[in-house]
Amino acid sequence: MKRMITTLVLACVMLSAWAQDFPAGMRREIVEIEQNDNEYSLFTYKDEDGTFGYYLSLGRVFPILEAEIFGGQTTISHVDETCLCLGATKDDALATIEQLLALLEEEPGTTAAFQCRRASGGERLSVPDQANCVVVKRFLQGKRLCFQFVSGGHTAEADLTRSTLKTLRWNLNLGKKLGLAE
Repeated sequence: MKRMITTLVLACVMLSAWAQDFPAGMRREIVEIEQNDNEYSLFTYKDEDGTFGYYLSLGRVFPILEAEIFGGQTTISHVDETCLCLGATKDDALATIEQLLALLEEEPGTTAAFQCRRASGGERLSVPDQANCVVVKRFLQGKRLCFQFVSGGHTAEADLTRSTLKTLRWNLNLGKKLGLAE
């Protein structure tokens, strides 16, 4: 009973958030997942020209400086972020997630290219670019999709697992079943 009430409250909150129109250049978060020091965020974004789309943020946190101040650990970090373009509608986004899941069935070493955009200051998205993805098999961790992107003077990697993709798909399907607006 408690779980059902929590789900209904969450659905009402999501519905009210989705029902509002939002200005261009802002993100509207759908779900955020943290896995192995990576943060993955599924969100919608509207460009200045009114173009609307679904994106998957492949954020990668890099510690720049770690220090002990007043007996506590302090870390200054930098986040590199590339956002995969999933499509203009929920159906497009679900199809792209299914495509990513199907890619996990391929042999390690299989590569694919996906349209992406880099996050710039103020969480705005840059012009479209391309992200390279490789199917890899990590020791004792299974298959995953390894996205590589260059940011500044270094190359960042973000691994995407089957469980993360299934969680993203489930959340997107939940929003679709609840009839939340595009």
